[in-house]
Amino acid sequence: MRKLTFLCVMAATKGLYALAFLREIKRQGHRLLVLTQADALGYDWPRDMIDELFAVVNIFDPKLVRDTVSYVARHHAIDRIVALGEYDIEIGAALREHLQLPGIGVTVARNFRDKLAMRRVASQAGLRVPEFTPLFPYASLGAFMAEVPGPWVLKPRTEASSNGIKVIHHAEELWRELDRLGDDQSNFLLERFTPGDVYHVDGLVSGGRVLVARAHRYGTPILQLHRSGGVYTTCAMPCGDASEQALLEFNSQVIAALGLPFGATHNEYIKSRADGRFYFLEASARVGAGMIEEMVEAETGLNLWAEWARLEIAQTQGEYLLPPVKEAYAGVAACMAPVERPDLRGYAAPDVLPLDSKPYHASVLVHGEDAEHVGARLGGMAQRLGRDFQVHVPGH
Repeated sequence: MRKLTFLCVMAATKGLYALAFLREIKRQGHRLLVLTQADALGYDWPRDMIDELFAVVNIFDPKLVRDTVSYVARHHAIDRIVALGEYDIEIGAALREHLQLPGIGVTVARNFRDKLAMRRVASQAGLRVPEFTPLFPYASLGAFMAEVPGPWVLKPRTEASSNGIKVIHHAEELWRELDRLGDDQSNFLLERFTPGDVYHVDGLVSGGRVLVARAHRYGTPILQLHRSGGVYTTCAMPCGDASEQALLEFNSQVIAALGLPFGATHNEYIKSRADGRFYFLEASARVGAGMIEEMVEAETGLNLWAEWARLEIAQTQGEYLLPPVKEAYAGVAACMAPVERPDLRGYAAPDVLPLDSKPYHASVLVHGEDAEHVGARLGGMAQRLGRDFQVHVPGH
């Protein structure tokens, strides 16, 4: 088969990711070009896997990136452009459209980056979404607050995780916040605050349908962790449980509505305490962060990054065949630590694996064949991490 040339977009503003994707591309004998931010060149890039590494001063400058990649395309016949991180998705889509390469374009990409776009598409497809509104026009915004009782959540449309989210308790508080935002306010939306547990579904899509997916429940909500600290946890739901089956079915409907043809996905949902039903929160066309890659691999035997690489190759050459998927359980726990590389050797056990996640964080993975045991064990590990290491820096 012909050797393909992949251009991977990796802003890498907070560190490297997707190394298993790069490794699989090279393992199958294809050429690998990587575009990144100049500030990221100091990272320990796996240069043995990368044929050429290109950097721009500002990877979020559309013209600069377009001109740079167009220059690269004079000398390399690029077959596919892959956007590997949350902030890379729209960059990759714009480049595909400019170079007229296959893959999702800007409109579909916005369904996986813009929280307003994904909510509109999901709600128009008849899927449950917490009531929401753009911040324009003001007349409609005022009507929304009059009809939908507070509190509400003010959310940036294109940030990741819970970055920039604020809980708003009354209308006057929102108007003051909009004054502060000024011209930037159109980049936010307002949504009904929905108390409940937050879940995420991670998996692979091919031909517009979900090939494999695992459902998980977060412990303390991410928004609360950012505000008051604590230990981050997420754990697999019991396979075959009625709640798990309902969430997986809902996730399949979301994927179909948003229009992703293939790739890795990380979607988040909330189970409302008021009515016990799942509501869509957000979708990402990427592998989930927060040690989700390691957790899903422990559960299924699949590395989502490597399988995504195989899916990309299959779009041009051959057919993608999903490897055998095992059914086990896993969960992860993590907290901020006072030292750059905390010593976690004392945590190692047959069912507990210390993780080298990122500096100033202590992280462990719990795995096993029984969902109840894994959940209880994870709870114990979270308490221990909190006692041994936990520090909190607001906003981290």
